[in-house]
Amino acid sequence: MRPHVYLVIVDGLDARFATAALMPQLFALLDRERARSSFFAAAHAAMPARTNPNHVTLVTGTTADAHGITGNAWWSRAPGAPPEKLDDAARIEVETLFTVAETTAPGLVTLAAVGKPKLARLFATVSGRQRAPDALWSPERLPSEQRDRLTGYSRDTQTMEGALELMAEAEPDLAVLNLADVDTNGHAHGPESAEYARAVTGADAVVARLVDDLRARGRWGRSVVFVTADHGMSAIGPTPERPAPVISLGAFLRDAGVGGVVPVAEGGVEHVYAESVGADASTVGDAAETLARVAALARETRGVAEVLARLPVPGVPALGAVHADWHLDHPRTGELLVVAMPGFEFVDPYDPVDASLLGNHGGPENLPVPLAVVGGWPGLHPAPPGTPSPGSVDVAPTIARLLGLRAPRLLDGRAVPPGRAGRPILALLGQSPH
Repeated sequence: MRPHVYLVIVDGLDARFATAALMPQLFALLDRERARSSFFAAAHAAMPARTNPNHVTLVTGTTADAHGITGNAWWSRAPGAPPEKLDDAARIEVETLFTVAETTAPGLVTLAAVGKPKLARLFATVSGRQRAPDALWSPERLPSEQRDRLTGYSRDTQTMEGALELMAEAEPDLAVLNLADVDTNGHAHGPESAEYARAVTGADAVVARLVDDLRARGRWGRSVVFVTADHGMSAIGPTPERPAPVISLGAFLRDAGVGGVVPVAEGGVEHVYAESVGADASTVGDAAETLARVAALARETRGVAEVLARLPVPGVPALGAVHADWHLDHPRTGELLVVAMPGFEFVDPYDPVDASLLGNHGGPENLPVPLAVVGGWPGLHPAPPGTPSPGSVDVAPTIARLLGLRAPRLLDGRAVPPGRAGRPILALLGQSPH
């Protein structure tokens, strides 16, 4: 009997807060179903630790250098164009699980319910490239007055209600859910706040509601539920030791008279693009001197931990050599990647709303995420003690194996190059990796 798989992504759930104290119902479930449950307290997300790249990693099983979603935003390299959001399904360069299911096993029922409208855009159909799930719920189905006034997001209870309504119509073989409340409260109040803790416990209750519905409909015995996060969350509010945690590198460069570059902030990291470097370039050419100067100024900026070069820049460490595991060798990554120290964030251009956030993410300290796997499906096994912590990149290959699907491929039909794709977590299936 093939299982039915539910992937619940608790947006912004830092691994430190996935505890029995804050998520009592999840941990009680893991205990009750210990013969078919596993919990990895510190699985690892993909860099940068942002929503869009990690959701795409979770549904493609590939890293950013393969799927091309290198952040929540990017610069298209079109002269005079401003930075823009990177939330268009047409930009994804690897098949999603939805695409594989719809094109190779159309009898499978797929759905998604997302608390953030931009994720509906990432999971949309693009002719000749991607296929959407059979049913897709997003906050845009709600009256405007029922959505968050500032973000347009839905509350977790609303998202789950939408998901359960879709599931009542047809039992999904694959369902992907995004719960946004934890991330929203982390940004607004910081991860150490009472509001963040309440949001974590609220997400726990929403997951329990899903499990209760599966039991009530007689579906639990054929279900496998993954609960994870896309990234963690750092406290970035001002402190006596860190009175000014906001870095506006673009302003520093303008004050220093440096032009010819486009900075794009991503919370804990910032991309710096050279205006004269094309997407297919293998060298920075005449921009080398400018980029070297940017790197020198960035290193002198309070709150900057590292400055790395995607393409060779004199005197700047190579991104691929220092952090090969970040897998950011893609043209949508800037020529320079600047990394903030924990507790600092990049805001470019300076925005008073973003600058007032008390929590943010993007850097390597936000990579640890929880991963729980539990269900009633008899083929599910507990991971033996000592099983290495998987990555977010391993979730989609595991789901594909459970559903009898092949792994997602590049859009031209070729296999994803070795090292850029995850592997099934065989321990969950009672199999040895050797």
